[in-house]
Amino acid sequence: MSMQALNQLVARSIIDPAIVQSFSAGAIGDVLAEMDFSTELRRGLAGLHATSFSEFAVLAYRHVKAAERLVPRVQLPSPLEGLLPDSSQSDQEQVA
Repeated sequence: MSMQALNQLVARSIIDPAIVQSFSAGAIGDVLAEMDFSTELRRGLAGLHATSFSEFAVLAYRHVKAAERLVPRVQLPSPLEGLLPDSSQSDQEQVA
C-alpha cells in the first residue's frame, strides 16, 4: 500500500505545484501526513535529505521498496498440491 501512496504523491506533484513548494520549504512532512503512509515510514521519508524533489522521489522509492521487502508475504499452497499423485501415499491402503 505504501508504494501506491508514493505513486500518488509523485503523480500529484506533477499537477500540483504545492507539493514541490512544500518540499522546497522543508514541509514535506505535512504533505506526507495526507498520504496513506504508516507513521514509521512517514517519519523515515520526512527525514530523507535531497536537493530536489526528483532526488527525493528516487530516495523515497528506495526507502519504500526496502520497507516493503521486510514485510513477509503470505505463503499460499500451490494450486497443484493435492491434485498430483503422491507416490508415497499411493502405496497406503485407502478407505472410502
